[in-house]
Amino acid sequence: MTCAPNTGPRTPCGRRFHGEALLPEPPPPHHRDRASRPRRADPGGPALTHKEKSPTPISIVVRAADPVSLQGAEVLLRRSDGTVLLPADQVGRADVVLVLANEVTEETMSWMEEASTISSNPEMRIVLVADRISRPRLARAVRHGLVSVLPRAHTGFPEIVQAVLSSRAGSAQMPGELLRSLIEELRTLLRDPTGSILPGGFEGREVEVLRLLAEGLDTTEIAAKLNYSERTIKNIIFAVTRRLNLRNRTHAVAYAMRIGAL
Repeated sequence: MTCAPNTGPRTPCGRRFHGEALLPEPPPPHHRDRASRPRRADPGGPALTHKEKSPTPISIVVRAADPVSLQGAEVLLRRSDGTVLLPADQVGRADVVLVLANEVTEETMSWMEEASTISSNPEMRIVLVADRISRPRLARAVRHGLVSVLPRAHTGFPEIVQAVLSSRAGSAQMPGELLRSLIEELRTLLRDPTGSILPGGFEGREVEVLRLLAEGLDTTEIAAKLNYSERTIKNIIFAVTRRLNLRNRTHAVAYAMRIGAL
């Protein structure tokens, strides 16, 4: 180590006294660390920013028949990054509608239909957390914007949030049995071009039969009018009452009228 000549109040190795402290010699200007110099923007490159722009948060509306589930989901969503919770009366602005239910009923379907009807967002998506949904209602829900179905009994909140965030990016998830059910419903509609999915989970020809029952026709007269066998008419009535848990044909007609299928 070579020391500088002693030309003033310095230590033998060239550090100046400053009171009782020893301060190192400042380096020459051209030896300063380049990292300490202000960084200049490249004229031909992108502008430098202090902070990257964060992605637009996803606006969410939660619907649930159970007030406890509704409040719990809303509290947890407020704490989640990347989400903004909207009140139910602003469902038309939502990116995602999260629906919580044990079993999908006509009330549940009405929430999805309302969101689909009044939404001003063509990319609006519905995420359903439920344990039971019938095949016709599943098909109707898809038409209203349903993209993901999560089994309520086996799904935690982190999985729900992930499904909500993924749906915005175009992802969808559905249990295998529901996917198969949806495919079967599509096959049914393709086999019967006149078939349709109507309120209450009714199919097109079921509504035709119930409408004629409401007009007072019996099964023989309905069979002749629709060009079906009487056995087919009876099977249609039996299938609809069993699937929708209706007591008899009179109950089926009353139910169809009440929900607007007739």
